[in-house]
Amino acid sequence: MERTRKAWINAILFAVTLAVNTMGALGVINGLSQKEISDRYITLITPSPATFSIWSVIYILLLISVILMIIRKDDAYYQKAVDEISGLFRVSCVLNIVWIVTFSYVLVELSTLFILGFVVTLALLNLKLLKIQEANRWLLPATFGIYNGWLLVATVVNAAAALVKMGWTGFGLGVETWAVIMLAVAVALVILVMLKLRNAAFPLPVAWAYFGIHQYLKAPNGFQGQYGTAQTAALIGIALLLCAAAYQFYRNRYTLLPAAGK
Repeated sequence: MERTRKAWINAILFAVTLAVNTMGALGVINGLSQKEISDRYITLITPSPATFSIWSVIYILLLISVILMIIRKDDAYYQKAVDEISGLFRVSCVLNIVWIVTFSYVLVELSTLFILGFVVTLALLNLKLLKIQEANRWLLPATFGIYNGWLLVATVVNAAAALVKMGWTGFGLGVETWAVIMLAVAVALVILVMLKLRNAAFPLPVAWAYFGIHQYLKAPNGFQGQYGTAQTAALIGIALLLCAAAYQFYRNRYTLLPAAGK
């Protein structure tokens, strides 16, 4: 009964999080949608608008996950998942909500701190999943691996937007130089985190984001191909991230996450 109650609390908090995200996307919270605010602080590492459709995939996976943790109450794996990740999942929901609200009120610098806490919380949650993983279990590793990977990209973009808002001059380096540096650092960070989490899904949403960055750099409604070096850096990043995912998948013996203790 206690475990079922935990699972229902997770589902209710997720529903609230989803509602707040919807209001943020529609501009209900402060009369400005998240896209409108993001468009004020465009950077060379801002993905194309279509790239953000990945949120739909993430939230569908989360919805299925929270439902299964309720209805599969007799499954030992989901029982352990409820016990292990409920606390961190709830913290991630709260941080998600606060991030959306602060960003909606154009407190971009403050929102960067909340999204940073958000992405760290998801990384800790993924470590919990590694601890309980069983063979042939893919839903939770896919859900939270993709969620965590996408949030890491969102954190970098959020931080870049905050710097634009603050009028940061980049220590005299050009915007394209900084874009290439940030793209390279993000790839290195993703690979390092992936090796710790051992989740082969983790780099995939980052590769998707890099594809979106590349597309926006060359799009007529974006930067119109003005920054060829940044475009090349994004393509190289995609290749490295996909190779990293394939390498981890191989190391996991062709699963998203290796079984606990292996």
